[in-house]
Amino acid sequence: MNRRRFLATLTGLGVAWKAGMIEASGKVANLPVIVEAGRRVDAPGAEVARFPPANVDEVRQRILQTLTRLKPLAFVSSGACGADLLALEVAGGMHIPRYVLLPSSPEQFRKTSVTDRPGDWGTLYDKVLKTSTVELLNLPDSQEGYLATNLKLVDRAEALARKYHTSTQALVIWNKQLRGPDDVTGHFLQQAKLRKIPVVEISTL
Repeated sequence: MNRRRFLATLTGLGVAWKAGMIEASGKVANLPVIVEAGRRVDAPGAEVARFPPANVDEVRQRILQTLTRLKPLAFVSSGACGADLLALEVAGGMHIPRYVLLPSSPEQFRKTSVTDRPGDWGTLYDKVLKTSTVELLNLPDSQEGYLATNLKLVDRAEALARKYHTSTQALVIWNKQLRGPDDVTGHFLQQAKLRKIPVVEISTL
């Protein structure tokens, strides 16, 4: 499916999603808050394929299928290139309220986690930030900061779920294999399991 057809599909699903929300008034507890983390798209010459750029369209489609099934009340994520931005794009097309948590300033994060990989991620990032609720965490732009961001993401999702008297679900978009002890996505998955949050996984391969 090319990007134009995909966006047209998103528009139709967004209308259906809003209609479903109206029909489900009083039944919000059936609609979860989704918190997501996942792989960035691979850098050129990556020795191990975790999210090949050639798979972007297919992963976008898998995300669409998953969110259509889960029908989230809200969507919480960071904004890195790859899994985060694709999921935020799909959620936006479905008119799902989005909460984007950034460890550092939008400009710094854009430089270190968005535009340093192949693809037009900068344009999508800018668009997502303009149409989402953005929270700046003022954390170090480092491994330590990214791990702390994982905790804040889950905290934010759980707070929203409590506010709306509903449940939380974690969405992990990755190659389903740990990179090592410093794996940020693996840390997110571990935290979700520790808090007994149901996990849905989407493969980037």
